[in-house]
Amino acid sequence: MSINRAPFKHQSIHNTVSSSIRGSPGNVPFLPGFLEELDEMLDDNKKKSPSVGEETKYLNFYDNDSLLTSVPTIGHIKLPDHVPNKAKSENTKKLNIDEMDTFQLLDFVTAADDVMHSVSPPKVRPKKKVNTSQTVSPDEFEIMEKHDDDELEVPPMPKIENKEHIFGEITEKSKDQFEYARRLAISPEEEQEYRRLLPTMARKYPFSLDPFQQSSVLCMERGESLFVAAHTSAGKTVVAEYAIALCQAHKTRAVYTSPIKALSNQKFRDFKQIFGDVGLVTGDIQLHPEAACLIMTTEILRSMLYNGSEVIRDLEWVVFDEVHYINNEERGHVWEEVLIMLPTHVKIVMLSATVPNCVEFADWVGRIKNRRINVISTDRRPVPLEHFLYTGQDGKTQRDLFKIIDRNGQFILKGYNDAKESKAKIYEKENSGAGGRGMVRGGGRGGGRGNGGGGGGGGRNWPGKNDKNIYLNLINFMKCSDQLPMVVFVFSRKRCDDNAQMLSSMNLTTEVEKQHVRSFFAQCIQRLKGSDKELPQVLTMRELCLRGFAVHHSGILPILKEVVELLFQKGYVKILFATETFAMGVNMPARCVVFDSIMKHDGTEKRLLNPGEYTQMAGRAGRRGLDSTGTVVIICKDQSVPQPDILKNVICGQALRLESKFRVTYAMILNLLRVEQLKIEDMLQRSYVESDSLRESKDKRITLKDARQALGAMESIDCDTCSPNSQLRDFHDALFNFVCRREAIWPRLYEENVINKLVCSGRFLIVSNAAYQLQNECVLLVKELNNKSLQVLVPSKDADETSQKNSETAMFAKLPKAQMSWIAEENAMLSATKFGTRGSSQCSSNIRSFRLCEIPLTSVVAITKKVIKNIQSAEIFQEYNMSLIPRFRDREVSENVKKLILQISSSALALRNKELETYSWKELGSFCQNLDLSLETDVMDSLENDLNIANGFPARHCTRFEEHFHLLRERIKLERRIQGLEYELSTDALLLGEEYNNRLKVLEALNFVEKKMVSLKGRIACEIHHQELLITELILDYKFHQRSPAELAALLSTLTCQYNCGKELQFGSDTVFGQISESIKSVLTRLDAVAAKYKSQISDIGCEIRFDLMQVVYEWANGTPFYKIMEMTDCQEGLIVKCIQRLDEVCKDVRNAGRIVGDPALVEKMEEVSASIRRDIVFAASLYTTV
Repeated sequence: MSINRAPFKHQSIHNTVSSSIRGSPGNVPFLPGFLEELDEMLDDNKKKSPSVGEETKYLNFYDNDSLLTSVPTIGHIKLPDHVPNKAKSENTKKLNIDEMDTFQLLDFVTAADDVMHSVSPPKVRPKKKVNTSQTVSPDEFEIMEKHDDDELEVPPMPKIENKEHIFGEITEKSKDQFEYARRLAISPEEEQEYRRLLPTMARKYPFSLDPFQQSSVLCMERGESLFVAAHTSAGKTVVAEYAIALCQAHKTRAVYTSPIKALSNQKFRDFKQIFGDVGLVTGDIQLHPEAACLIMTTEILRSMLYNGSEVIRDLEWVVFDEVHYINNEERGHVWEEVLIMLPTHVKIVMLSATVPNCVEFADWVGRIKNRRINVISTDRRPVPLEHFLYTGQDGKTQRDLFKIIDRNGQFILKGYNDAKESKAKIYEKENSGAGGRGMVRGGGRGGGRGNGGGGGGGGRNWPGKNDKNIYLNLINFMKCSDQLPMVVFVFSRKRCDDNAQMLSSMNLTTEVEKQHVRSFFAQCIQRLKGSDKELPQVLTMRELCLRGFAVHHSGILPILKEVVELLFQKGYVKILFATETFAMGVNMPARCVVFDSIMKHDGTEKRLLNPGEYTQMAGRAGRRGLDSTGTVVIICKDQSVPQPDILKNVICGQALRLESKFRVTYAMILNLLRVEQLKIEDMLQRSYVESDSLRESKDKRITLKDARQALGAMESIDCDTCSPNSQLRDFHDALFNFVCRREAIWPRLYEENVINKLVCSGRFLIVSNAAYQLQNECVLLVKELNNKSLQVLVPSKDADETSQKNSETAMFAKLPKAQMSWIAEENAMLSATKFGTRGSSQCSSNIRSFRLCEIPLTSVVAITKKVIKNIQSAEIFQEYNMSLIPRFRDREVSENVKKLILQISSSALALRNKELETYSWKELGSFCQNLDLSLETDVMDSLENDLNIANGFPARHCTRFEEHFHLLRERIKLERRIQGLEYELSTDALLLGEEYNNRLKVLEALNFVEKKMVSLKGRIACEIHHQELLITELILDYKFHQRSPAELAALLSTLTCQYNCGKELQFGSDTVFGQISESIKSVLTRLDAVAAKYKSQISDIGCEIRFDLMQVVYEWANGTPFYKIMEMTDCQEGLIVKCIQRLDEVCKDVRNAGRIVGDPALVEKMEEVSASIRRDIVFAASLYTTV
């Protein structure tokens, strides 16, 4: 693959540095790490991969041992003496320690050890043969019954044994279930190692590193990948910096990835100041792409991996920041794709907030990369947090701030009760209209103009809704308490703006600070054009900043957000109203963090913040080196404070686990199909959603191997009666078919009114149930519990037997599901072979006790034609409950119950003597109104008759039938286990396998894929990174050629718009916008119809088509100033800019697609579109790249 491709050379004007950095869809990707892993060699079902060019010269396979004896760039490995391998010779080179790092050596030795354990062949006992041909005449054997009671042997229940290795579901996880992850804590030995390293560290720090930072440095010095989990502001950036410093020392390259473009810009500025040789690659800009360290979003790195970027060749470290973003529903799958696609030679640093399953996640990464991942986590905060409830809202209650969580994380009940009491007093006072300043009207409606009344936000105007008073008093109190600067998290863009505007009377900056703000603001804005400098949002933000306030959310212009961030860092912004995304920024600590609410709307529902979200935002409180503690305040606006359990869960609860959001995308399928050596199934098998299966695969392979050996060593049946033409197997299969159908049909029969009435209290039934050790037992139906289960009375010899049976039932319930299923099947089959398909077992004599068993309808064997009317169910339950009390367990049952028990015993005998009839399948079918069900009973009747024909199955007449039948069942058990394990280890068992197959069918139906090969149409789609199918269809349908650049910009804006005006827009059919929307809808309708046919969809999550900004983008592309287009829409400026910036990226993709098609007109038109929109404030350079 790309490892053998010659390095990039400039060949044409289009093959510029951009092509070498981003790669090209025509390139073959570098070999992903998972294709080199050793665990494939343990899978004796998996064939060796086909030759992959010259790369196979690095792999030496000898005989069937499948051991690697050499790896790329590393000398030959000397194999131990006990390993039979003809590759071992006197000429074998010794391991060159100088040419490999410690972690590579450790990984290879560890993986080799696992292989060595499987070299010695297991001892297999010789097969035994049972030679018997004795038979009995058909007259002497009947499957239905045995008349000689003296010779009757009631078969024992299948023994309950714990055989997880046979019954599947590896239930007991190994002691070291996360063997590819190692949790580290600094030890005395490591402290000494760190001190020895200090003089020669790749990067030196003017402060002492924390223990987790020291462990991280040691791991990276050893070349070991790691996962670092720590709170916000704990110092994880030090770890990223050191990885970059190592790359510079080694003359290799590093990539730092972040979840959002804004964070990439910030990191570029910070790392540029530290290292100098730093570049930035985003969707719309490339700065110093030849640098040793590149900053980019995770999507850019994914594209580079798929496109075989030259950067990957020299890449040593990749730093993934904010890894917990993998939980993001829309973009989380990108992290998984990148981790899977990274080549083996790339080492990984993952930085995350604290998560409960970091070891499990690291183990998954270790398994797909075949290396151990070190997990370094710390719960320590450099600046401890204290959490408060604020209930104040006027001058008298301004200081009502109550501590509920101290710096040690302990809940303070007194503080909570004080807050609760304070809130109650305020509400009670206002509700009663005290002092004549409260409610103007009775009943708590309206609101006066005094300090207590007046509310905002609609609804009842109780005091907590007076936001302006609350914030005025809170800010004044925090200012006096020296708790500024302060970040206020508000989960609505509009309310952020409203909160800042309503505090226009407050001024928090000095004249000197105002002068600094004026100067800095002017310096940042001077690059804008005249009209852009006078935009309302620019003027408003300038005014806010001058007073010490600011707003930060996605609706703010990018350049203004950066101005706010830089002013906040310098301390000139005292109060910042921000949405949740601000918590993802860097180096933005505040003295205090305030939560406007602990409820948020996540796009689907309004819910409480989860602990991870709260912790991420609260972590902005406390400036390291400046504050002894950080202050976190929750404003209580409701009429009461939140419940203590809610507060404890939000503040101190466990963060959300890292969970897979992996999904199959059309882009992924096309990118992988174009490379012959890459299989999509391999990608799916290694996704995090399959981590449990991946972790269990080794144990399953061992179990599969054991099962195959056990099957090969089993006794074969050498019998003239049972063996010829699979006589015994034929009987078994016929009986198994009958039993399975019988279990399936009873719940359906019960739904028929007539049969439902037959199955009533007092009816005698024949049942078989493994849980209660019942084999064709005659029982009395006591109560119908529901449509799925029955409560039956079962005779028992005495109280001891009842107790023993109940214990065995409890044991049965604890078995693995697979084992329970097998025992239930064994019980049903054994019952039928001994007592017939509707015969009854014999009740023991001298019965003095009973059991009540709750059995499912599937346990019913037959319904008798005998019923006792008006049985005393209440008395039966009372007697049974009494027997469960130890002091009453040996007492005799009541006379009425004793009579019922005797009737059960006599009914069982009558059934055996054919004196009591059961309803045949034909009779039951005649009661059915459902025609299909009636036909099914006819099938059951036919199957039962076949089983009961005397000469139907000769194997039944073998003198050793039971022994042979048992041997066959054991063989079938192993065969099923082997089949189950083979399925579980195959790609057919993939959780996303169906979704992949469905999407592949869509691509084939639309001609993007032909015979599992990417077509020209598919190659066009590979050039496009957003709505690839729709855009490709638009290109090939010539929807672009007749449009002007402005019209094309409007058309493509429908794919990048994230603004929803809240109403359906109507365009006239004769207008440009009407024609554009109609052309898009027609193509999309066609695509959706094909996708629906294969139970799939065209648009992925977050990729909806919206027409809300078509007119805005059209005017912008026609040269209309930004302030003019703002008069045309209610959409916020930031959302418009984001739409147009993403539009420019789509234009580049379509331009590249035009080159693939060979359409220079389309290429030229896309360049015109791009030129028409790339101007003024929309594409103003980031301050982080220029200031």
